[in-house]
Amino acid sequence: MESGCIIKHFESYAPISRSEADLLASLEKNPKEYGKNSNVWCQGDTPGDFYSLKRGWAYSFRDLEDGTRQVLDIYVPGNVIGLRDYAFRSRVSGLRMLTDGVLCAFPRSRLTEVFAESLLLCNIFFTIGSRDQAILIERLVNMGRRSAREKVAHFLVETVYRVDRTVTQPNQPLHLPLTQSLIADALGLSAVHVNRVFQELKDEGLVSSPNSGVQLLELNRLKEIAKFDPTYLEEDIQAAMGEAGQFRQLQT
Repeated sequence: MESGCIIKHFESYAPISRSEADLLASLEKNPKEYGKNSNVWCQGDTPGDFYSLKRGWAYSFRDLEDGTRQVLDIYVPGNVIGLRDYAFRSRVSGLRMLTDGVLCAFPRSRLTEVFAESLLLCNIFFTIGSRDQAILIERLVNMGRRSAREKVAHFLVETVYRVDRTVTQPNQPLHLPLTQSLIADALGLSAVHVNRVFQELKDEGLVSSPNSGVQLLELNRLKEIAKFDPTYLEEDIQAAMGEAGQFRQLQT
């Protein structure tokens, strides 16, 4: 079975059938190209469709009263975007393209159909939501309790783990299209502080800065600096599926 990014993402949680792969592929219809730095939606907009990110990178953010911004999340190919707004009357954050990319819109009704047709995919969607929540919790710990050097290293390593779940052929050495200003806005640091940390990491031969983004040269060393514990990224969907199966048997 040929796997696109969204299929590979879901297959990283559990094996899926041909029919379930077809359901996921249906969420990647109606592709639309977006340019780098273009807004997909703005904070406060009325929620509409959900999106699957077929190609490229994007990020969500909140604009603050003083003109600064807080970057909330990074999205990589295979991610489903917009679930955070599911129960709200307006978008709680903006969405902007980090690179050129392709987004595929699908209505809320289509997601409901997927839930109804596949218990496994329904559980994976909820698992992804729980994982996203765990990432935000870890981000709070990262921002509040780690040094600037540890924060930057942790953010880079975490992003690599997320890319490995979705991208079929990650680049080697690892290249992430993350700017220093975006990393600063994600971690609550000044651009000057982030630049200083990157200069230290460059001097140690751990990263380099090509024309755009950052290239990771020594991932294991970055893990050591960040004291990276991937436990918060290691979900147990089999336990959830077992409980769902038991409930289904009780209903029949």
